Amino acid sequence: MTRNGPAPSAAATRPQRRVDPKLAELGNFLAERRAEVTPQQVGLPRGAARRVPGLRREEVAMLAGIGASWYAWIEQGRARNVSPEILGAIASVLRLDEAQRLYAMRLAGYAPAGRPQACPDDDLPLLLQIVDGFLPGPAYVLNPYWDVTVANSAATRLLGLTGERPNYLETLFLDPAAPERLPHWEQEAAAAVAAFRVQSGDLLADARLAALVRGLSERSELFAALWARHLVADSGGATQLVRHPELGELEFTRVSMCLSGRPGMQVILLSPQFGTAQLTEQFAGLEAARV
Repeated sequence: MTRNGPAPSAAATRPQRRVDPKLAELGNFLAERRAEVTPQQVGLPRGAARRVPGLRREEVAMLAGIGASWYAWIEQGRARNVSPEILGAIASVLRLDEAQRLYAMRLAGYAPAGRPQACPDDDLPLLLQIVDGFLPGPAYVLNPYWDVTVANSAATRLLGLTGERPNYLETLFLDPAAPERLPHWEQEAAAAVAAFRVQSGDLLADARLAALVRGLSERSELFAALWARHLVADSGGATQLVRHPELGELEFTRVSMCLSGRPGMQVILLSPQFGTAQLTEQFAGLEAARV
């Protein structure tokens, strides 16, 4: 007996094994995807009513040709050295698309990934030249935390990127004007979270990332719900609709390009679908009217 009660058990005094944040994320990601697959989609009988949606762990294990306990360990973030063959089999059962497969492989250490880097101040003049050279189209640069490092005047005007270094996610989820500015706001929000999760996969143990996610989750119910779903998606070309208070709805093709030698840094270009000359004329008319 100790002075304050019975002596702690051996299990209680044994050092707790630290869970690898990437393996924990892999387990959570697979569990969310498992819940989205029905028995019928993988050729299993529907059977009796289920308490939870999707497949059971043992069903995924059986279809992937692995032990149920081993698969359970994977979802619990306790399985180290999971082979790419096993992950590939699980990905096939869960019907993962290419972006989701690459994300799972990267979390398990089987895909090349560079440690995200901050942008040195020496790079800022060049980045400003890049985004200003894209005018009249909106263009901006995001760092690994999706802070807007630089933005041209069109991006600032159209997307509400105000302040010295605004965060794109905070602007998207916390600015009350965002839903009015983006007619497809909820779809844009879901796509942004899915792309950000992919790109932040190498920052899972990073304190600043944790603080950003925590702050957004506390202040935005939509962000919290989307982040909890562990969605991932490619951030390639997509259509973005922006509502301007004077010009109405403007449609752009959104292109994301990574900066060579700067992992995690990306240039975002919004190319007007209706023609650069027309956008130049519209913006010029607005500026002339203000003079």
